[in-house]
Amino acid sequence: MTQKYLPRFALLTSLLLAAIVISGCKTTGDRLIVGETAYITIEEIDTTLEARIDTGARTTSVHALDVVIEGDEGDFKKNVGKPIRFKVVNAAGDRFPVESIIGGYTVVRNAQGTESRYHVPMTLTWESVSKEIEVNLRDRSTMTYKLLIGRDWLSEDFLVNVDVAD
Repeated sequence: MTQKYLPRFALLTSLLLAAIVISGCKTTGDRLIVGETAYITIEEIDTTLEARIDTGARTTSVHALDVVIEGDEGDFKKNVGKPIRFKVVNAAGDRFPVESIIGGYTVVRNAQGTESRYHVPMTLTWESVSKEIEVNLRDRSTMTYKLLIGRDWLSEDFLVNVDVAD
């Protein structure tokens, strides 16, 4: 780099570092660093939930109750594309009604066995990143975190560091 451009480079570097410090967000390369939990906004209901970041989970899951499918045929495959209503419930028990279209269903394997879950499109935002992904609906009543963030949302934009506090 020539001496002519050094002051401009130093100024731009300083401005970038200042923006990172002011935002309180750590980055590495083009990715933001997120800790083991984060406060994620669900844009469709304009509310923020404390979420557990789980790199072991392929898909993101939200606590959903009172699920009603319009024209329910009792078959996961046949219900794809149908209107669905449900309530997202936060840790305080507040309920947020959602109306959407079933985007598909996922077969999830976990410690309790195998289960099928519907998923719907939702836009999740943290810091400067908003991403629309398919979020699966699950009764997470017994779970501390009512939103579980999986690799589908983390991919390409985030690195996880469990030593970082949100």
